[in-house]
Amino acid sequence: MDRKFGGYNFLIMKIKFLATFIALIFLAACASATSATACDSAQFIDHVIVDVPVAQGTLVMPGTHFTKGWQVKNQGTCDWTADYALVQTGGDALGAAQEAALPGLVAAGETVDISVRLTAPAQTGTYRGQWMLRNAEGQLFGVGPNGDRPLTTEFVVAELPEPVVYDFAQVICLAQWHSDRASFLPCEGEDDEQGLLDGYVRLNIEPALESSKRGNPPVIEVKPNNQSGGWIAGFFPPITIEEGDHFLATIGCMASNPQCALLFHLDYELPDGTRATLGEWEQAFDGKVGEINVDLFDLAGDEVRLILAVHENGGRSLQAIGFWLSARLEREN
Repeated sequence: MDRKFGGYNFLIMKIKFLATFIALIFLAACASATSATACDSAQFIDHVIVDVPVAQGTLVMPGTHFTKGWQVKNQGTCDWTADYALVQTGGDALGAAQEAALPGLVAAGETVDISVRLTAPAQTGTYRGQWMLRNAEGQLFGVGPNGDRPLTTEFVVAELPEPVVYDFAQVICLAQWHSDRASFLPCEGEDDEQGLLDGYVRLNIEPALESSKRGNPPVIEVKPNNQSGGWIAGFFPPITIEEGDHFLATIGCMASNPQCALLFHLDYELPDGTRATLGEWEQAFDGKVGEINVDLFDLAGDEVRLILAVHENGGRSLQAIGFWLSARLEREN
């Protein structure tokens, strides 16, 4: 009886020992995982506009170049050194490099803006991309409660009728609009007192034009700031010009502005800041519109920002209200 009881106690002790051993292994594994998670951990804060305001789901023109940015916090215990990087892990390629360096050392607890340069595809459709962070050992980590969610982008490439490859009116709000009085103008401006003073731009979907007061397609309506020599300009997202590209538009004055006198400009800007004029055209309120067709062959292969600018041209400033109708790029095959 005593021998059986002693054997029973020995068995109980052995089971307890094995249970303790397994528990220690489990705790060690959890501690190791917790340590790794605590070392490399990121928190998504917000999407960041770097150059072109392409938010999630934004409509863009084919071939548009832009920088996608995210604000993230290093909420781990390890600094993000030069050996860390942002790498693409899924979705559409979007012309991005496979990996992008971080802007510098990101200490634990710091918040940083990270970004990648993208190019919209030529084909219409909805496109998505995914990126995660990579540590010095080559391990990937992301955001979210478990650190496994990627940073994302999503946008829509517009569908255009042939041979149009760029429609300025559709992306009026992706352009940066300035006047001689205001550094940043909203793309949905008003012809109120402030708008007339600073200048304004808006998409007018039921415009009355000097040559026709009804039944017109939408126009980009522009008003230079109210002073002699006032102007307004819209810097559109950069694209790469290809052989056969032409800029076309119809220009003129809005209806009911008999003292309108304007000078329309088509300019461009290169990535290094070099800016030049491709053409200029005078327009006055005379019942006639102007037709523009500019061959961009000299810019083929160049990345450029096209600029639609309108200057007050000696008329009555309050009536210097003009329009760009069907401003577009067409490509000859």
